[in-house]
Amino acid sequence: MIRNQKKENVSINSNSAKSGKWSTLLRLIRFTLPYKWAIFLLLGLGFLNVGFNVLRPLPVKFIIDNVLLSHPLPQNLQNFFNRIGEVPDRMELLTILVVVSVIIVVSATTLSYLSTQVTTKVCQRLVHDLSVQVFDKMQRLSVAYYSKTRVGQMMQRLSGDTHAIYSLVGGILMPTVLSVTSLLSMFYIMAKINLELALISISAVPLFGILLIIFKKPIIESAKRQYELSGRMWSFMQQSLSSMKIIQAYTRETYTNGIYNSHMDESHAASFRSTKISSIYNTLGTVLSGVTTAIVVGIAAMKNIGGSISIGELFVFIGYIGSLFGPVNSIASTIQTALTISVRGERVFEILDSEETIKEKPNAITPGEIKGTVEFRNVSFGYGNKETDKVILHDFNFIIPSGKTIAIIGPTGAGKTSLISLLLRFYDPWEGEILIDSYKLKDLKLEGLRNNISLVLQDALIFPMSLKENIAFGDQKATMEEIIRAAKLAQAHNFIMQLPEGYDTIASEGGVSLSGGEKQRISLARAFLRKSPVLILDEPTSAMDVQTETAIFKGLAEYSVDKTVLIISHRLSAIRHADMIIAIKNGKIEDKGTHEALMKGDNIYSELVNQK
Repeated sequence: MIRNQKKENVSINSNSAKSGKWSTLLRLIRFTLPYKWAIFLLLGLGFLNVGFNVLRPLPVKFIIDNVLLSHPLPQNLQNFFNRIGEVPDRMELLTILVVVSVIIVVSATTLSYLSTQVTTKVCQRLVHDLSVQVFDKMQRLSVAYYSKTRVGQMMQRLSGDTHAIYSLVGGILMPTVLSVTSLLSMFYIMAKINLELALISISAVPLFGILLIIFKKPIIESAKRQYELSGRMWSFMQQSLSSMKIIQAYTRETYTNGIYNSHMDESHAASFRSTKISSIYNTLGTVLSGVTTAIVVGIAAMKNIGGSISIGELFVFIGYIGSLFGPVNSIASTIQTALTISVRGERVFEILDSEETIKEKPNAITPGEIKGTVEFRNVSFGYGNKETDKVILHDFNFIIPSGKTIAIIGPTGAGKTSLISLLLRFYDPWEGEILIDSYKLKDLKLEGLRNNISLVLQDALIFPMSLKENIAFGDQKATMEEIIRAAKLAQAHNFIMQLPEGYDTIASEGGVSLSGGEKQRISLARAFLRKSPVLILDEPTSAMDVQTETAIFKGLAEYSVDKTVLIISHRLSAIRHADMIIAIKNGKIEDKGTHEALMKGDNIYSELVNQK
């Protein structure tokens, strides 16, 4: 029922209601709207359960007053039994009351079980939907965002903070509605028995409000501190596990363990403080409930002695006063939970509200067939703020004709990698325009642009999936024959076939089970399979021997017919046969030409060759 119901198109990625604890909860509540019918079902089950729980002490009242003490039944019950037959005797009444008690208990238990099952199902779907939306947003955030955001923090928000929506329904919405309903129902019955005692019983509720006002700020601050330190610990864990080779190579295990121990100490201290504050708050609430209960029971007992209420009514009152503070405590605890959830919700919305610095125009187009002519027109660029940060590329101009292979060389920091980032529109230039086949990149849909470019990085990215799936990552519809052909062009087929499972071999996380050269060959096969009109190679063979590299560039020559290839490499064997070599320094083109032409002059390229 829940999985198949029609969803409304509800998005919480909105810049409205960014501030305030309660506005955060309202945004989370809005996200539950697609499941409103399931939540209505939950409320219905909950109301029925409350009704049965409220009725639970009443049969005992009648057993005491009307069976054991032989008091006559209330007139309305006598009229009811007369309409359906006759008023039962004491043994018949006892039997009826026992059966009714069993029905109430079984019904309440069954409804509680059903409510738990439906709540779990709904909450799991809500966490799923929110996590998917957050992950989708993460994938659309720019490379610049990730350059200044810790991955561990993002992981914690995706895997942990998204569960705030679970707590919203299971820990706030349902408990609050049902607790209020239960409280009002019990108060009504208690008032019918004795209004004075009922008012005394309910008088503690405002005191819980005062407790909340006192503890609100410490609860919020301790929760924020706890999640912040936990996020730092996650980040350090992720960074350390990703850098295990370096840690072990430099024998820094003790050092990193000390840092991790420090993070754990801080996180545990914050968690302890948060738990301590909550415990004090809950303890004071329990004391308040206990004191009020004792006072009410004492007064009720005196009224029984004075004959104001019967023993059965006294028993019901004692039963209700014990249950009355359950909903009161639940409401108080729910408000505390709401404050904590608002902190977690804010952390989720920080991601969903983050500005996508690389934006598509509303009227962005999907390009038609791309041939691959690339033009940088008066491009200036730097990372960060134009007014204060360093300029990487200065008034950069060049054209790569379609079907040509262009090599770019230059010293570290010259701006080579920035050209790749700009062409893929990971960043936008400060000034100037970049075009592909006369289309301005800013006029194109990002998917339409990037579908026409294949990228091979020096640090080849290998996913923890089969090698076949790794190669087909950029073309999910590729046939096995096409995958093998791409692998052969990349000189990967032979070593793959030597593995126990061949193409079905599962790569370990990060591809640590493969050598650097093998990972680069898998990455090249992935790019060859995609058949994009533009291919970017950033040090694609740096981890390979000369023989393998030579074979790969023969495969590249076969692949790159009618395709534009941009190569960044320090290895002369990778660039000397390019149609044009562009030498850049300090963000400017120093020289350009073929290998033969550049060797005749005094320039960066000739210096590089002569050094070899």
